[in-house]
Order: sequence, then structure tokens, then C-alpha cells
Amino acid sequence: MTLESLATEADLAYSYMGGIERGQRNPSLGVVERIAMVLESDPHALLRPNSSKK
Repeated sequence: MTLESLATEADLAYSYMGGIERGQRNPSLGVVERIAMVLESDPHALLRPNSSKK
């Protein structure tokens, strides 16, 4: 899934989604929930620290 299609399906601006991805924006819990719904994921999974980063 592209960032653009994720943004469209979550009804968010593409630039806002890019800001989230780059760590420049802090999404509300409601936005996290919308993104999780599109990704068919648990919102908690999106909030866990990325263990691959060191």
C-alpha cells in the first residue's frame, strides 16, 4: 500500500501522513485508530516502539 492510498483511505491529507512517517507530526489517538482500521491492525501495534531501530 502506498502512503497516498493509505492517506486517502484514512481520509487524511497525504502531506499529513508524510509528516507522521517522518516523525514531524504527532497524530491523535483518533487518527491512529483510523490508520489502524485501514491497515486492518490493532492501534496498539502502531504505538509500540520499533525494535529494529537502535
